Amino acid sequence: MAARYNALIEPLQVLIYIPTLIVFGLLRRGTRQDTSRLVLLLLAAEWALLGVVFFLNIVAREHWSGLVLGAVFVLSGLFYAVAAARSFPPHFHWRQDTPSYLSLLLTAVGALAYPGVGWLLGREYPNVLTYGMMPGPVALFTLAIAVSARPAPRLQLMLPPLLLALASPYSLWAWHTWEDLMLLPAAVTAVGCWLAWRRKMVEAPTKDTIRFDF
Repeated sequence: MAARYNALIEPLQVLIYIPTLIVFGLLRRGTRQDTSRLVLLLLAAEWALLGVVFFLNIVAREHWSGLVLGAVFVLSGLFYAVAAARSFPPHFHWRQDTPSYLSLLLTAVGALAYPGVGWLLGREYPNVLTYGMMPGPVALFTLAIAVSARPAPRLQLMLPPLLLALASPYSLWAWHTWEDLMLLPAAVTAVGCWLAWRRKMVEAPTKDTIRFDF
């Protein structure tokens, strides 16, 4: 199925790096509202493309789970598109702090570790899980974006990849995609980052303030 999918979407496996590099540049310099929408729209396009082309068009012909996962991925794409359309979308920024380092780590795992593990297992193209165009790498990239949100990691943006991480044991059993072993630790890392921020806010001292509205 991976081979048929890679043959179908060529040369998107290479072209996907162009908008991804643009997103990296936006994350590095800090995004405003307009550029934050571009980041979310890229996520929306990747999730929807996987849902329609990979799951509904290829996996569903082999197994019933393709219909379920296809619907989940298409709805997730709509979810990120709606987030991009909000009046005040979240900002994303890589700084010299713990969330940024974790975001970079998750990005590296999706971009390097996923194809690397496939190569170590003896898989060659097109029988590989390509970066940005397969479920696991897209989930990791989404977690990386959610962790880099400012002023704090956004748990709601993590929901689709967290759902996929919870379903990863099934993919290991049904499809033997051993690369998906990285999804659960990555999900725990992302949620842990959000919990650390929440605990920090709860323990922060409160101050009495006076607000003037003009």
